[in-house]
Amino acid sequence: MATYKEIKGVTVQTVDSDPVVNAGSWSSGGTMNTGKGSTLGTATGSSNAFVAGGYLGPPGRTSSTESYNGTSWTEVADIPTAYNFGNGFGTNTASVFAGTDPSSATTYVWNGSSWATPGNNLNTARSVGGTSGTSTAGAIFGGAEPSASAKQEHWDGTSWTETTDMNTGKKNCFSGTGIQTAAMCIGYPNSPFTAEVWNGSSWTEIAELNTARGTGSGAGTTTAALFSGGQAPGYVANTEQYNGTSWTELADLSLARGYIGNGGSGSSTATTDAIVYGGMTAAGPASTLTEEFSFPPPTASTLTEGDIFLSAGTTLKGFGKAAGVPAATWSSGGNMNTARRGMAGFGLQTAAVAAGGSTGSTVANSESYNGSSWTEGNDINTARFDISAAGTQTAGIIFSGDPYSATTETYDGTSYTEVGDLNTARQKASGFGTQPLAICAGGEAPPGAQSITESWDGSSWTEVGDLNNARFGLAAGIQSPSSNGIVFGGYVSDDVSHSETWNGTAWTETNNMTTSRYYLAGAGTAGLGLAFGGSKNPPVKDSTEQWNGTSWTNCNAMGTAREQLAGSGFAATALAFGGGPTVTNVTEEFTADATLSTVTVS
Repeated sequence: MATYKEIKGVTVQTVDSDPVVNAGSWSSGGTMNTGKGSTLGTATGSSNAFVAGGYLGPPGRTSSTESYNGTSWTEVADIPTAYNFGNGFGTNTASVFAGTDPSSATTYVWNGSSWATPGNNLNTARSVGGTSGTSTAGAIFGGAEPSASAKQEHWDGTSWTETTDMNTGKKNCFSGTGIQTAAMCIGYPNSPFTAEVWNGSSWTEIAELNTARGTGSGAGTTTAALFSGGQAPGYVANTEQYNGTSWTELADLSLARGYIGNGGSGSSTATTDAIVYGGMTAAGPASTLTEEFSFPPPTASTLTEGDIFLSAGTTLKGFGKAAGVPAATWSSGGNMNTARRGMAGFGLQTAAVAAGGSTGSTVANSESYNGSSWTEGNDINTARFDISAAGTQTAGIIFSGDPYSATTETYDGTSYTEVGDLNTARQKASGFGTQPLAICAGGEAPPGAQSITESWDGSSWTEVGDLNNARFGLAAGIQSPSSNGIVFGGYVSDDVSHSETWNGTAWTETNNMTTSRYYLAGAGTAGLGLAFGGSKNPPVKDSTEQWNGTSWTNCNAMGTAREQLAGSGFAATALAFGGGPTVTNVTEEFTADATLSTVTVS
């Protein structure tokens, strides 16, 4: 047997303490003197924040003003009018606040020690708008008049000027970020809560958040931003990072809340140095909690994917995505061009193929996915649905289908070629393997559910050992090799939760899934698999389960419940697409973060 050093080229290290994950996380900062939500807040990072006014919960508004220095909050001169739902930008030594609830046009300027009212008020009275910029070059956009506004105004240090409107009116835009010439706004009542960026001359709609919500805290720029907390409609702790193209889930806040103070508008380092403070919680009272977002220092010993070490010289630990699967979540991917159900799915999360299917009518369409969008390619030769598949985006194989079909086609990344037929024509079977070697198991053929298993050797199919339970509408760990696989679910008379593993010769019954279902999809291997979607005597399922090689564990559900969907990828990086009973083009991505876990050696 090979040693770890022979396989990896290094020995297992012994460390005094666990290395840390090189990822951002939230930690507690200084407690505010007065808990408040719906604040007029500004910040340029975790060491510079300023809050004026806000909502206390009963008895109502406050004029209390506080400044943060990175460690503690200090009471300073109160803003002249007790109010909330206002709009602010700047720093704790130079800020501008304008508008309030009920809608107001009044402008206040803070110089680091006192307040002034220059008399040059907003052109349009409003509250809860988005903000960006500095005390001499700032902006307010959106807000409530009381209905959702699309208007934008710029401040030059003396007066306000109306400029280009947003595409869609938004209010509760606590999340304004950026500078006067490059800003971002997220707000509602749009559904989902839409985001737009300003480039100095026009507004452009950008990718939606993974968790639609408003009243959260924004930080950063138009190409590197954070959005934390908010309402969806209940208060949430989610944090997402924007990279100029898409949003990615990061570590959650410790406290779910909304109506939070601004977290670092215009700061180019806000994705590594941000702050949230105050806010309203489900419990009712306004919060005094401050949280700061940061990364480990450059001198820290950090974990990388695949690390394995002896912690404190005694406990063997590993760092990888496999242990993180139960906690992983689904997020939106790019929609397919053709909504359908019963298509073949094969490949990876970032390189998948959807072939055939039914839109209500049988289609031959084939599309490929690149990790963000689907592209139409060459059609399959024989249109059908309820098809099985195996392989990769450049070396795939599809077989069986409705109506009862024995047709087999291989895919080379560009086109499909018909090859040798199955021995038994069928539909609703399952498949796995790495083309040119594949397995087709179960399915439906007259007079009903089948246990027949066939093995593809690159040129023809051969019947091999039957399943223990004849069934159709089952799924497989699609990335399993043809000599070591797993199938699960499917329709049989007594139950629909059966799991069986394949050793290259015979099937062995193993632990059942926790949720009985058929017409589901699968990803992964016989050692680490994923089951998702399906149905059982309605309703349609959104449930997801992980197979760890021994048993099934429930994971976070999909966003869209569906049956007759397709899957691709591995358990830690899976893709779900299409489905029914009402045909859909929705694509969802399941991605596990690497997790530190104890390694058990037997």
